Amino acid sequence: MKNQSKVVRLGFVLSLLAGALMGSGAAVAATPAAQAGVDGSAVGIAAPIRLNIARSQGHTVTQLNDGRLLVLGGKSGSLATVAAELIDPVTGRVEQLSSMVQARQGHTATLLADGRVLVTGGDLGDGRVLALNSAELFDPRTKTFQLAATPMTLERSSHTATLLKNGKVLITGGQGLRQGTVSFSAEVFDPATGKFESLTPQRLVAPRTNHAATLLDSGQVLIVGGTDWQTARAPTSAELYDPVANTFTQLESPLNFKNETPQALKLSSRRVLVLSNQGADLFDPVTKTFKPLPGPLKARDYEAATALYDGGALVLGGLSADTIIPSIERYDPVRGTFRTVATLRKERAWGVATLAYTGAVFLVGGVDNSGAAIADVTVYWP
Repeated sequence: MKNQSKVVRLGFVLSLLAGALMGSGAAVAATPAAQAGVDGSAVGIAAPIRLNIARSQGHTVTQLNDGRLLVLGGKSGSLATVAAELIDPVTGRVEQLSSMVQARQGHTATLLADGRVLVTGGDLGDGRVLALNSAELFDPRTKTFQLAATPMTLERSSHTATLLKNGKVLITGGQGLRQGTVSFSAEVFDPATGKFESLTPQRLVAPRTNHAATLLDSGQVLIVGGTDWQTARAPTSAELYDPVANTFTQLESPLNFKNETPQALKLSSRRVLVLSNQGADLFDPVTKTFKPLPGPLKARDYEAATALYDGGALVLGGLSADTIIPSIERYDPVRGTFRTVATLRKERAWGVATLAYTGAVFLVGGVDNSGAAIADVTVYWP
């Protein structure tokens, strides 16, 4: 992970230098009209970027150690896809890879310390198989996938997977095999053995699916919100997992806003911004409390969001009042407020936003107001 941090820092510096060298080109990229979509003059990207397989929702985008973006699975048409693709954030080139072992959406994809990517769970998108227990590993050197040594201990979809400081991966919650069943359980993947180990009898304070999990600098994992049809505690609660004590502890400070599909963004201040359609919560890891903030100016669900290198964050598109919107808003960490900064060329919800090492934000997949899956990749320069 140290090497990855060096790559990111180097890429950020190079992107700043590129902007300075571009002169008037950089100024054009900073105007609202050119911010959304791909600016052909920007750092080597000369043509629009388009995935080979359009994905409407449930896909993942993972930045590899070399900076390339790995796009996996998701719903394509009426079913989950096995498709895997790589995006070069400098040239914009898209490379179609050999397929995953299993088609899946609602899965997780976690970059491991050795550069491989762990892919877990998900579902088939057909409404019949609601959760999978299969797991596979992507090797960036061979660009191939292989099944993990063992499956997960439980079927899960819309769960979380968090890389711990010891190199293992914490997997929590998720939709179970039966409709309306949400899991309390958690397990750990050990890359050294390729196996999963249940944490039973330890379990989440509340069952959660569609929740968010964030690794804190302390090594603990903040787990917030989510959907819970069994106890109704998840949407307003948060808990911490301590990997040393191997315990889950509910925080005394609840979320200020009910949050069934949260996005949690770790800012450079080490605080965590939790987005909802009612407002935003700012978590302080020192006091372990949530501070309420005004949310984005346009209330939205199923938006794409990412933290930025300057300490702020970006929110793109989403579903607002049953309409998919194109607006882009930026969170100002000094004022604690959001402001509109640009408009996407096309409205989009259920997309995934990723901050590349170049400093650009890549918006991948999603649907428009017609319900069509989107193959075009939007590149936004903050």
